[in-house]
Amino acid sequence: MRKTFWYILGGQLATISIPAMAQDAAETTAPPPADAQPAEAMMTPEQMAVVDGWPEERQVQFRQWLGEVQGYYWTLAPKRQELFWRLADGDKLAMVAMDEAGREAAWGQIETQIGGADSSEPAADADPDPVDETDAIDEAHPEPANPMKRS
Repeated sequence: MRKTFWYILGGQLATISIPAMAQDAAETTAPPPADAQPAEAMMTPEQMAVVDGWPEERQVQFRQWLGEVQGYYWTLAPKRQELFWRLADGDKLAMVAMDEAGREAAWGQIETQIGGADSSEPAADADPDPVDETDAIDEAHPEPANPMKRS
């Protein structure tokens, strides 16, 4: 009976001390390096001029990107830069994290998908004569001449 008591007491003390030790470890993490520069400090004057020429909405969005994403953006050709704006933020981060072969494969898919959607030719499955849905509903269920009139 006495050994069981000590095992229970030891288990309870261990469960209390583990979270306390975890809190101490979290407080000792190092702050980010002081030599880290903001992304705008790494841009050339030409790049800053391009950013300043964008609409305000695009400038804000660009400044919210991580420095690595901004740096990768400037390595792209102009056509790919425009396509890069259409990507979701998660996709942009994934592109930055890929190796060069993976990026080229991803760009091939992106250009095929988005490039095909931008073509001036209508899609093969598109309805050549779309019908206004409200007209179709009205024809199927005509309203009486005066709906408020009692019959």
